[in-house]
Amino acid sequence: MPAFPALKPDPIHHPWTEAPPAGEMTEVAPGVHWLRMALPISLDHINLWLIEDGDEWVIVDTGFGTSETCDVWQSVFDGPAKGRKPGRLICTHHHPDHFGLAGWLTRTYSIPCLMSEKEWLVGTLLEKMGDEAFVTGQTDFYQRNGVPADMCGPLNAIGNAYRTCIFDPPQAFTRLRDKDTLMIGAHAWQVMMLEGHSDELAGLYCPDLRVFIPGDQVLPKITPNISVHWFKDGSEPLSDFLGSLERIAETLPTDTLVLPSHKLPFYGLHTRVADLQDHHRDRLQDIKNALKDGGAQDAWTLVPAIFPRAIGDEHVMFALGESIAHLAYLVAQGQVDTTVSDGRVLYKLKV
Repeated sequence: MPAFPALKPDPIHHPWTEAPPAGEMTEVAPGVHWLRMALPISLDHINLWLIEDGDEWVIVDTGFGTSETCDVWQSVFDGPAKGRKPGRLICTHHHPDHFGLAGWLTRTYSIPCLMSEKEWLVGTLLEKMGDEAFVTGQTDFYQRNGVPADMCGPLNAIGNAYRTCIFDPPQAFTRLRDKDTLMIGAHAWQVMMLEGHSDELAGLYCPDLRVFIPGDQVLPKITPNISVHWFKDGSEPLSDFLGSLERIAETLPTDTLVLPSHKLPFYGLHTRVADLQDHHRDRLQDIKNALKDGGAQDAWTLVPAIFPRAIGDEHVMFALGESIAHLAYLVAQGQVDTTVSDGRVLYKLKV
């Protein structure tokens, strides 16, 4: 696909001001239908997509692994989606709101699951990890990064929370690779592997329709979580995320309709990419300012620099992981040094 010239970004606007009611569908482009599933967390919904493929449906993402979500899927295929049968499932990445019912859907409807290799492996391995191993690794990570001991108990009480949101994953998958082309109905959809929010998120772009399904990589109002997780300590996802944003802006046209996993579909992709880039530049500066004012500090101490509001237990892991991701970026850029003291990793701004 040719690169498009840098144009003045278009303002963000939403062609739909309301989501479809539960169990209903809205056609957002020829043959592309939007439905929404509830989530039992503070981010209380996910957008899912059904794409017409002859007498079949291609499903994009699944919702949480709950019996309630299963019931909604069955009502969709018995109701507004009736007339076509499920044919393929595409999972953009392994997070439970996107992958939670992949096993159930593939087994119930005898369909293949298409996703990237890294995402299938991580999701499958995480689902099979026992609580003890998970909590041990997570506790060590918390302690290295300065989380107070009296907080670790409540945070670890649930064990491997990922397993609570996932039905048994599919035992096999069809691998998606960057730049693959999928024929869905009369249109070709191009696979874009995007990094940072997850390791190998499969975005989908249809040049004919100028429609982009980015998973969580680009959202219209909230910023995707960019975290270092305990099982990938030492990674540096922010560079990957910013690089993927640059690729999106260089590759996709300004009049692209974006179908995000959360909130409302929108136009103004280049504007939103610029907003996300600015957001992370600002957060990096916030951390540098905190280090300048406070000297060597651990990641937990620096969380308020980019999350100044009170953080509930549900979000502690994400806030800590995102803080470490920004610190890892600054270390990789040669702007921050690390040392270890009493088992804690400390960060210090280079003078």
